[in-house]
Amino acid sequence: MIPSIATSDGDCPPVSNSITALVVANDHRYGDYLEATTGDEFTIRTAESITDAMARLEDVDCLISEYTLADGDGLDLLDRVTDRTPTLPIVFLVDGTDDSSVAVDAIHSNRWADCVAHPDTTTLPDRLRHRVETLVEHRRLAALSRRSLASVELAQDAVAITAPDGNLEFANRSFAMQFGADRDALCGTVWQTLFTDDSVERLETTAIPTVTDGWRWTGSCTGLRGSGEPFDVRVRLGGLEDGSLVFGVDTPTVEG
Repeated sequence: MIPSIATSDGDCPPVSNSITALVVANDHRYGDYLEATTGDEFTIRTAESITDAMARLEDVDCLISEYTLADGDGLDLLDRVTDRTPTLPIVFLVDGTDDSSVAVDAIHSNRWADCVAHPDTTTLPDRLRHRVETLVEHRRLAALSRRSLASVELAQDAVAITAPDGNLEFANRSFAMQFGADRDALCGTVWQTLFTDDSVERLETTAIPTVTDGWRWTGSCTGLRGSGEPFDVRVRLGGLEDGSLVFGVDTPTVEG
């Protein structure tokens, strides 16, 4: 089975590659402490306020910040960073005070933010490293997924991707043109509406079980254009690890 974009080992180098983290703390010694304890894979930069941090975001992979800062709190920093760079990960160091406890739910509601309690500094470096690496890896893989979809979009091959429930999640322009359909209208429809009943039965009884077993399937089918007109189409079917299907289609060349 084709590996999912988000889990393939070959799609993205492991997050153990160098990570540049900007530590936002009232005392620069905190950055020095993290630099000494987080490992060689981390490059630590420091900022002592939200204003200072906003001026130093270039080429940063992640922010590590105290919750209470000289010119605001963690939510202020989160809002400003989200406005500037929505996918930049932030890990907040919280100490269990009332202010930081109230903010935890708001922090966790942002997919690119997390928090680590730090009353026990002996385990802080390991816990912090894990949270940072997880968020940075997530961001890198998300960027790779966007680039991969962009390359599919520009490809001349007609390609569509379904969700595990069979609804189309993505169709490039070439695919929509093959079926004489509007791209926006295609997304959310079940793939079975694109083929005749006989072809749907063949795909469901032969092609999909083949893909489920980890193989790719290629065969001839009869597609249905948006107008209801049938047409001959060659289908290449693959699967992703989450049960999604990848359709590649083209019109067979007629030999004269």
